Amino acid sequence: MLIKKSISDYKHIDFGNIKIAFTQVCKDELFKDVYFAANSLYYVESGSAILHTQNEKITVRKGEIVLIKQHSKLNIQKFKDKAGNDFKSIIFYLFPDFVIEFLKQTKQSKTKSNILSTHIIHLGKHAPLTLFCESLLPLFDKKQLNNSIIKQKTFEVLQYISKHNKDFLAFLTGNSKPMKIDLYEFMIHIAVNNYSVNELARLTGRSLSAFKRDFTSVFETTPHQWLLDKKIDYAEELLKEQKMKASDIYFMLGFNELSHFSSAFKKKKGVSPTQL
Repeated sequence: MLIKKSISDYKHIDFGNIKIAFTQVCKDELFKDVYFAANSLYYVESGSAILHTQNEKITVRKGEIVLIKQHSKLNIQKFKDKAGNDFKSIIFYLFPDFVIEFLKQTKQSKTKSNILSTHIIHLGKHAPLTLFCESLLPLFDKKQLNNSIIKQKTFEVLQYISKHNKDFLAFLTGNSKPMKIDLYEFMIHIAVNNYSVNELARLTGRSLSAFKRDFTSVFETTPHQWLLDKKIDYAEELLKEQKMKASDIYFMLGFNELSHFSSAFKKKKGVSPTQL
């Protein structure tokens, strides 16, 4: 997750094979090389966004959603609305095993896709998703999200969209197979995102043992230590160059407690975040 001064709020909730993230941006800004490790539903709650791939340019306005192909790298321009309200988005990261679970629960068969060349499909507006996303916003702060209920609601929304968009199911299932991808390129782009080692193994198309073996061969350290070092280095950059506070960034970087972040930072850098 690329952290900038313009990001006035960021929250994420982890449900295992589905993750949900909320982002609020307080000024118009371009975010370069935003990496989507899993198929993702990108919903704009307010403002608008322009999503760029190498060959595509998609505009997403308030209340609209797009489906983004796994392992896509995009440039995203985010804009406040005409009334000056901040840009807000909610992203649903749908991991391959979540898609399989969805297919089984809804008793839908896999559909052969003929649109694999595109990285984004525009799904337009869907009232059930809008209502669902609006119901999530106040719960992010209270963190009173029930795992099973949220997953079931997500299933229902996906089922609704699949009935109203002929390309949706084909695109989703056709792009949900784990692929053995370049480990270095992948890790560089997701270094400060909040993925477990098990999830990273699945996303790179490897077993856990194969992932650890390949990782050690490429980076000469363990995945846990490499990720921690990258997050602390990035934190130092934010603290020094962007003058951000430890309390503003620790949760964004995947630390549940400020004290845990401060301890890890001091252990690696020799000083506490506040001493910078």
